[in-house]
Amino acid sequence: MYEVKLDAFNGPLDLLLHLIQKIEIDIYDIPMKALTEQYMQYIHTMNQLEINVASEYLVMASELLMIKSKMLLPQADEEDAIEEDPRDDLVGRLIEYQNYKEYTEFLNERKAERAYYYSKHPTDLTHLETNETWDSNNTIDLTELIIAYQKVKNRVEFQTPKTVEIRKETFTIQQATTQVTDRLKKHESFNFFSLFNFTEPIEMVVTHFLAILEMSKSGIVNIEQPQSFDDINILRGVNYGVAR
Repeated sequence: MYEVKLDAFNGPLDLLLHLIQKIEIDIYDIPMKALTEQYMQYIHTMNQLEINVASEYLVMASELLMIKSKMLLPQADEEDAIEEDPRDDLVGRLIEYQNYKEYTEFLNERKAERAYYYSKHPTDLTHLETNETWDSNNTIDLTELIIAYQKVKNRVEFQTPKTVEIRKETFTIQQATTQVTDRLKKHESFNFFSLFNFTEPIEMVVTHFLAILEMSKSGIVNIEQPQSFDDINILRGVNYGVAR
């Protein structure tokens, strides 16, 4: 005998679905003997506890007994005879109820999730309404707006006074040439970056660079770089002796 615990059910179909899941039977091939015994056990327990059994539960009990008795009747011998399964109507109602139950659970979950959100009622903005209407003929194209902006920008730049700072040359190419030549007197080659301590003005760096290019053009020095992005080496050129 199966053990039945009393739970709250929403009608006999809900109880039947609970029993089908509990004893793990196929809803499309219900063993009526086992299901009816479980159902009647539940009704009997309710009576023992003096709980009023609703009439719908008793109607379902009689229906289960009727289906069970029909299945015990002998089957027709004729091969062509196709008899309707007495369980079909019950199975159809159980599946329909099961679908409704699942949909109800789904909607309750959505309702519980929606409870975490607060919706603001629409604000009355009628006091901000005006009688003005939009005239498409008075609109301006975006391209024209950009052109107008560019004209104003150019006019402002044109009328803005320009300042030019003129400073006396403090370090000449001749001085840079002398420094390179003096360095080559002591060393056959040296690294270009060794000429600087990186605190001097940018003009001095540019002047050294121009001086070395001029000396390379005259053959006084040679410039080597083993690989791309390597250090630049300054060597004595074929005309270095002439320069001295």
